[in-house]
Amino acid sequence: AARGRAVRAMSGSAKLYDIPVSNNGARCRIAIYAKGLEDKIDIVPPSDLGGIKSEEYMALNPKGKMPLLITEGGIALWESEVILQYILDKYDGPSFTLETPEERALCALSTKIFDTYMQPIQGCLYRVSESAEQRASELKVMDENLHTLEDYCSGGEYFCGPSPSSADMSLFPSFVFFEFMLERHFGWKDWGYEKPKLKSWYDNLKSGGDGSEFTKHTRRVYDEIYQALVAWEEGGRWETTGVNAHKKEEEYKWVYP
Repeated sequence: AARGRAVRAMSGSAKLYDIPVSNNGARCRIAIYAKGLEDKIDIVPPSDLGGIKSEEYMALNPKGKMPLLITEGGIALWESEVILQYILDKYDGPSFTLETPEERALCALSTKIFDTYMQPIQGCLYRVSESAEQRASELKVMDENLHTLEDYCSGGEYFCGPSPSSADMSLFPSFVFFEFMLERHFGWKDWGYEKPKLKSWYDNLKSGGDGSEFTKHTRRVYDEIYQALVAWEEGGRWETTGVNAHKKEEEYKWVYP
């Protein structure tokens, strides 16, 4: 019975528990917007369940993180990439599946690089860190993996070539973080230095530059995240989390290249 409570909620309309600043949840929001599912999946804040650390929320996601999807049948799904792939698989509309096995593998690999090597340490850009040394070390790893993603970026309008895919959804929202935080709070002149393919790809999705339906939705998510980051900034987040103090420790490298 306990297990049943942990994985199921009341059935009804599907709900995505997420907030605008959530870069991981944003990959799911892009899919919802791009597939025209706002009438089928309600996007609601975790505060509706008492917040991510509430007993009710953690009964559904024991890690107490966003996003969380409750399916129409009441199944609780967590981990943003799992939710994204479920949405793409479950609902009608464009599947954003690439044509060849090789393209699909590179799409999965690019997402895996971010989720494995970058997402766990991206908090070095905006959260409390144990020490300046740890923050600087993680920043170095972030930079290294941006170069790795540059190697895998297609150089076209979308990450894996001429068509949008789940890689665009999974990666783009975090690049809003990178541009905002690295340039405004770590003093980088250009977050995308020596990464022309990533820059061109990001700028297209950020601006809606190619005029496609898909980039309208990435532009919408850009605005959601950017406005939330400005609110963080106005609230003094980079002061209260110790980022500004750590940057004064000049024995560590904060600006790349």
